[in-house]
Amino acid sequence: MTTRGHIAKLCLGVLIASVLVAPSMVLVNHARAEGEPVPWTLAVFYNGDNDLERYWDEYSLPALLNIPASADFEIVVMLDRMSTQGIELIEIEGGTAQVVNTYPEMNFGDGATFAWFLTEVSTLYPSDNLVVTASDHGYAWRYFSNDQTSGDKITMPELQAALVNAGVYVDVLSFDCCNMAAIEVVYQVSLTGMVDNMVASEEYVPFDGFPYDLMFTPLANDALRTSDQVACDLVAGWAAYYDPLFWAQTVALSAVDVASIGQQAQVFDDWCAAMHADLSIYVRNYKTALKNAYCAWATSEHVDMADLGEWLLADTKIKDAVLRAATSAMVVAIDSAVLAFDNGPGATPCHGLTLWWGVGGDWDMYADAYTDVAFAMDMGWHAFLADYN
Repeated sequence: MTTRGHIAKLCLGVLIASVLVAPSMVLVNHARAEGEPVPWTLAVFYNGDNDLERYWDEYSLPALLNIPASADFEIVVMLDRMSTQGIELIEIEGGTAQVVNTYPEMNFGDGATFAWFLTEVSTLYPSDNLVVTASDHGYAWRYFSNDQTSGDKITMPELQAALVNAGVYVDVLSFDCCNMAAIEVVYQVSLTGMVDNMVASEEYVPFDGFPYDLMFTPLANDALRTSDQVACDLVAGWAAYYDPLFWAQTVALSAVDVASIGQQAQVFDDWCAAMHADLSIYVRNYKTALKNAYCAWATSEHVDMADLGEWLLADTKIKDAVLRAATSAMVVAIDSAVLAFDNGPGATPCHGLTLWWGVGGDWDMYADAYTDVAFAMDMGWHAFLADYN
């Protein structure tokens, strides 16, 4: 309910904007030799095995090429295209991209492939800190990385298993994918203990995707940046690119402290329980709050969780002290976990994380799949939605 402007808490870096250079691809026939760890590596899991393939060449590659070269910061991309067979391992530095290795065709919609990617890049490019970006389609807790050739997508249980099985600690896990800034996604990631911060959007991500140069130039210039600072740099770079664009009305990006969400699980459990306990009393009030709260993609499917809480608290007809206290604590928990966020002018109520509130046909279609989502089951939110529907 509260009007919220563009906020970037903890964004301590100075964003350096520069002009995009033309892409340069150089094919070489040798893999990079292993060496001493560098301070930071950016590893991009780029699934172009779908209708988004063209945007790698149009937007993502030019932006990556524009990041200043740094001996302390390596950039690598694992690229799967739809138009060709096989996977390319690409190193990017100082305006040049080199294909340093190729692999047989893989299913980029399989969690096991994502685990392999994490293991491979951490072995070939050892570093003290790791940023991982998954780039492709996303649909909140349902999936990310839609491999249209294989007809497969990575689900939340697969993501959790991949992070655990790879055993590679990720300082910043970011999603250049729509709709992934969801409480269900962050909570599932928190269960692994393998991720520090997560950066994602509540809303759609335009075809332009991540402005990698604006996001990572601060890190290229200062490898001593912390995980929190890098996560906030991504939000600041996003803001620098999208805020001036008149058409980017409802874009948004959030940086979230993953551990904070996991540590406050009891707060979310208490809120879900209180909502469920009072469902028969306040069902009309819930419907009104859901109608008024900000929802990504302008539907009730993915409601901004804290904005929903503020609308519930603003309803003076909701008298139950337990529910009000639990709702207030939930809003505080979300706001305290969100390190930074940026909203377009059409998305000002966003706080940083959505919650699925499926109704009608959406509930009928996805209710069974939702039982595989940890937040839905651990917090009793699936049971609430079942009774609500």
